[in-house]
Formats: sequence, C-alpha cells, structure tokens
Amino acid sequence: MKQRAQSVLFFLSAVVLGLLFFMPLSSYLDEFGTYYKLFIYGINMVSVAPGVELPFSAIYALPLLILTVAIILISFYVSMSIFRAVKLNQFVKLFKLSRINVALTVVLIATIFVYYLMKTGAPIAAAPSFRWPAWGVFLPLVALVMMLLGSSGLKKDIDKVRSINRLR
Repeated sequence: MKQRAQSVLFFLSAVVLGLLFFMPLSSYLDEFGTYYKLFIYGINMVSVAPGVELPFSAIYALPLLILTVAIILISFYVSMSIFRAVKLNQFVKLFKLSRINVALTVVLIATIFVYYLMKTGAPIAAAPSFRWPAWGVFLPLVALVMMLLGSSGLKKDIDKVRSINRLR
C-alpha cells in the first residue's frame, strides 16, 4: 500500500494552504493611489493620501480564515492518521474525511473567486491584479489537486483491502 505517498500529499496540501497566511490572494490599486492586498485574514492597505479609511470591516475575511484553518486541520489529521489505519473501516473513514476536505476546498475556491475577488474591488473601484506577490489565489487549486491525488490513492487502497478480504 502507498500510505506514505498519500500522507505526504495530504501533508503538502496543508503546507500549501498554510502559505496563504503569508501570500495575498489579490492586490488592488484604485485611482487615488491606494494599494489594497486581500489576505485570508483581512485586507491590508497602503495609502499615499492621508485620511483614507478602509471601506471593509475587520471581520470581512473571517469566512476565508475559518475555511482555510478547517481544511488545514483536516488535512493534517488525515495525513497523520493514514499510518495508524490498519482495518478497512479506518480507511473508509479517512476516505470520507478526505472527500469532505475536498468539498471544503472547492467551497473555499468558489468563495474566493466568486465572492471575494469581485466584492472587494467594487467599493474601491479597482480590478484585482495577480502579479507576483498576489499568486496566493492559485495555492488552493494546487492543494485541491494534491488532495484529489491523495483521495484517489486512498480509494485504491480500500479496493485492494476489499479484494484481499474476498480471497480469505
């Protein structure tokens, strides 16, 4: 069984999502020269004009933070539990948990692309930019691919264990 490869994939997906705390999802530049960066924990602003206030509340990006932390924790749990899984029902539980993790990642990606990138630019009249420091928007996609590969490997292991049980 390739449990080590699957646990590495889930661990790497958690690490990749952990990088979201350091990389902005997108950046915005409005006509007044104010530079905004959207992180999963909020929006940072660098203003050239004095007296410019942030048009977003402090809890604006709280759903992104909660989703990201939940996905990271589930990925770490699945990664560490794969080695302890011996029985078929343990593999099945981890597979179900990995599918829930994949679904949460899809929700995170949809929330970022559908809601946050468009709703952040509307009040400040700026379009999102994905130049070098703002490549964080693509990290959940990389983590999703790793999770899908790990989940498919878990499914193959479950099928192998079931076929061996039939032979007994």
